[in-house]
Amino acid sequence: MPDNSILVSEGSGNIQVIHSDGTITGPINGMPPLRSGDGRILMDIVADANFSQNRRIFFAYEAAAPAGEEEPVGEEEPVGQVASGILSSNMTRFENIQILGNYPGRRLASTTDGKLYITTTGYLEQRPEVMDLTTYSGKVLRINADGSVPDDNPYNGQVNVRPEIYAIGHRDQDGILIHPDTGELWSIEHGPMGGDELNVVRPGLNYGWPYTTYGKNYDGTEIGPSQWNGTTQPLYYWFPSLAPSGLVLVQQDAFPGWQGSLLVGSLSASQGRFLIRLVMEGERVVAEEHLLIDYDRRIRDVTETPDGNIYVLLDSENNTDAGRVFPGEVLKLTPR
Repeated sequence: MPDNSILVSEGSGNIQVIHSDGTITGPINGMPPLRSGDGRILMDIVADANFSQNRRIFFAYEAAAPAGEEEPVGEEEPVGQVASGILSSNMTRFENIQILGNYPGRRLASTTDGKLYITTTGYLEQRPEVMDLTTYSGKVLRINADGSVPDDNPYNGQVNVRPEIYAIGHRDQDGILIHPDTGELWSIEHGPMGGDELNVVRPGLNYGWPYTTYGKNYDGTEIGPSQWNGTTQPLYYWFPSLAPSGLVLVQQDAFPGWQGSLLVGSLSASQGRFLIRLVMEGERVVAEEHLLIDYDRRIRDVTETPDGNIYVLLDSENNTDAGRVFPGEVLKLTPR
């Protein structure tokens, strides 16, 4: 947040506040109606890029009911939804909740010109829908902060097309950011078995999934070629998979030599659980460094506060058979 405090969301739907003095308060009341039950319900939260003026927060979550319906979903598939709310000045309550749409959002990013980007998944069972412009699966969506559709969206005005679609051909983008120099959307994406990607997402482009990938099916069989005419190549990819999650561009100079680097979390049990630093020259990755290796913890997200501090969010784990029982934790990194 602008005052260097941090909102920490939990999959269950709770949002806590870590204040700049280290105190913790929450959970914040007034969330939009979430479905009840176990598992990950709250997918992402993000502050409006103009939060200092409007105090708006965006949410992606599984809803108790579709917008416009009062009855719970029941045994039907959960309904993905995106909403906004205004955070009270004492940071205890969300007010003026507005449902922006029934979007199955995964990650969110807000821009200073009033746009909201929403990523969606295109897993194995969703493959036929990813290239289908009548569905939201495997897409990047772009809406206005009030829920309307921007006039300059690449498919807006076309017949039998979801006008919110901004780009297609994605599997699972688990970290996105708006580049401060270009205003473009950058993302990291889970491949299947291998083929995790770093991309710059541009309007109307096709990023290839599920027809092109540097990964394979989980049984080791080939999925398709790594390149094909009409599809866009990633800036960088990993094979084997590191299961990237969370993405931030280091903008401050508190960590010598890190300014301009990308930081990415890793969730992989087989390849290692650590923090990845990608050294960038423009849109080219010139070096990769692995940090916090000895922690051996799943890193879910990473952020930089306005004063230059870097915080890392660790997953909770409850795998007694593997001897991995950990609470969710937030680490504050300091330069050596």
